Amino acid sequence: MEKFYEIDGLAAKLNKQSVLKAMECYEDSPVYEEVMQEYDEIHEEMLALAEPVGILGVGTMPKEIATKAYKEGTPIIYAVISIGDGIKQCSTRGFQEGDYVKGMLCDAIADEALFSLEGRMMEKLQEVCSEHHVGILKRLEAPHDISMESQRKAWEYLELQKRFGIDISSGYMFDPVKTSCQVFILTEDETVFKAQHDCRKCPNVNCKMRNIPDTEVTVKKGEESRKIVVKGTESLMSALIREGYYISAPCGGKGRCGKCGIRVLDGEVLITPEDEKAFSKEELEQGWRLSCEVYPMEELTVSFELGDESQFEILSEHQNENNGEISEESGYDIAVDIGTTTIAMELIGRDSKRSLHTVTAINGQRAYGADVISRIQASIDGKKEELQASIRKDLQNGIQRLVKEAGIPAQKVGRVSIGGNTTMGHLLMGYDCDTLGVFPFTPVNIDFIKGSYEEIIGSSELSAEVILLPGISTYVGGDIVSGLYACGFDKTDEICLLVDLGTNGEMALGNKDKILVTSTAAGPAFEGGNITWGMGSVPGAICSVKIEGDKPEIMTIQDKAPVGICGTGVVETVAELVKEELVEVTGLMDDDYFDDGYPLAETEDGREIVFTQDDVREIQLAKAAVRAGMETLVVCYGIDKSQVKKVYLAGGFGYKLDKNKAVEIGMFPEEFRDRIETVGNSSLAGAMEYLGDACSEERIGRLTAVSEEINLSSDKFFNECYMNSMLFGDE
Repeated sequence: MEKFYEIDGLAAKLNKQSVLKAMECYEDSPVYEEVMQEYDEIHEEMLALAEPVGILGVGTMPKEIATKAYKEGTPIIYAVISIGDGIKQCSTRGFQEGDYVKGMLCDAIADEALFSLEGRMMEKLQEVCSEHHVGILKRLEAPHDISMESQRKAWEYLELQKRFGIDISSGYMFDPVKTSCQVFILTEDETVFKAQHDCRKCPNVNCKMRNIPDTEVTVKKGEESRKIVVKGTESLMSALIREGYYISAPCGGKGRCGKCGIRVLDGEVLITPEDEKAFSKEELEQGWRLSCEVYPMEELTVSFELGDESQFEILSEHQNENNGEISEESGYDIAVDIGTTTIAMELIGRDSKRSLHTVTAINGQRAYGADVISRIQASIDGKKEELQASIRKDLQNGIQRLVKEAGIPAQKVGRVSIGGNTTMGHLLMGYDCDTLGVFPFTPVNIDFIKGSYEEIIGSSELSAEVILLPGISTYVGGDIVSGLYACGFDKTDEICLLVDLGTNGEMALGNKDKILVTSTAAGPAFEGGNITWGMGSVPGAICSVKIEGDKPEIMTIQDKAPVGICGTGVVETVAELVKEELVEVTGLMDDDYFDDGYPLAETEDGREIVFTQDDVREIQLAKAAVRAGMETLVVCYGIDKSQVKKVYLAGGFGYKLDKNKAVEIGMFPEEFRDRIETVGNSSLAGAMEYLGDACSEERIGRLTAVSEEINLSSDKFFNECYMNSMLFGDE
């Protein structure tokens, strides 16, 4: 019988939706139209560049790559497929020429083309197994199932250089890079064919093609035992939080902090490199794992200890603070800001108009996702009542604590004013969110909403009236209106800009006569998201960076030992790397750091905290979205940037941001450098001012009446400016 079988009939195919998904490009993405147009123009050309080849080779396991389970001499089949180098070269040229959309699109097309060959490979594999009267017991893929050296052994055995001109590096990487290799373990049982890729066993948990079934896990906490379902693509940690449990994870579930430990009592779980860094050999043998690294392959029984999130820094400071001693007054009111991640509330004296006491907390809805899109989807998926119950519970607990710590009678609280984005308001009110996440993004109600404490908060402990401040649109909500009110936009003739830097990047430009508002998909980079060592504002997060010479100087939150990088640290790192010419204005990192990243610090256990090329790209995307949003508002307003007299920077990230470094990387134009004022939690400030201003509803009504939303997704100027703003430095 033959040993080698070239795979005939290979033809690369493309699925547009899969390509867009791989790029994380959706209808609300700022470059969606541009990507769609580019795809339609080039996809046939890219397919023509594909040169698909493939081969199967029947052999035995060589000594060099044998494992404990599959020893030397075990019958195997090597499989290699490739699409050649043509599409990848187009991707590389796109990046080199500064055409980032084309570069990313071509790379996603290349991946999709390679994946599309899998079906024909499986058919050929079945034919070979039938000829040899064997089955497939297991599929091994480097590096998680078998060593990377297996790729060199396959290269040698299959004579890939001679047959197809495929080379391999000293690090066992194929050239062309869009080449895949598998080792299939054979069995005499011809009925067994376990050849498909098992996403549950693949460590590439961020793969856009990941598709795995749900798994049942029994959770033991003390004497309590409960069964939960871990959904196909989520980690055990995500499932635990979703089900109402909490495990501390300061690193955001990236396997860095080692705080989310659980113990596996029954079942098999892979040991990841992150587990090996977090636990000793003895602890690993006892079943200890990081829950953020556990993607169950079978039913499990686990136990864990609760963590503590109390050290998370939450911003409650604002420009209108007027703190006073807690004293007996004729009555009290409460101002609340409901943020996507955090909640802040202040007790206000009705006579003194002063802030008497402040309480902050984490928004428990984080269990359903970190951003508003995740919350909207959770609501649509049947979790609407759970989400409403979660925020009601947080507000009840926070207000109880506020009243108790201030030592005032609960019956003397007369009003509760709430500022928050549109999604938070809908979830609190129990509104359907179906129309919030799809075009034309229509909210149920963004006017003033008033009701009793029991009607809105769900408790009869207070007899207070509750008022939700109005919004302007789905993505420019009551928190921004509250900020505009606190900053006095309704009273000024000067044109001012309010920017709330977060995942949505809301901003408003104007004065008492006309205001233009918008939101731009900045992504989570400003909050440490999608950054290799990124995290929220927790003790030990690197928040400030200065590079002089060979060694960076860093500062961490609360001067604790470094554990990762928060949003301000991300911006400062990029600014310093650009200043020192270690990152080009195009975003390309110096060759010395391109592969492994620039080292910033070490954790207490010796792990290196680095800033990588991918991290640079993330901050490029985020800051470009913010800058392009500002530029678009200025153009739509019909003014020059020099006519913007003040720039109010709101939110926790903006409060700590080094304004000069933000200008240096091009997030803000040079004209704004000396006009930026940090205003802290402007949503809370506006909610507080509402309670002490007899004309508050009239003033807020004027603000919403003169406001108009600019839709950036269909704005040609924004899309052009977005691409230009990728460069570091001012335009």
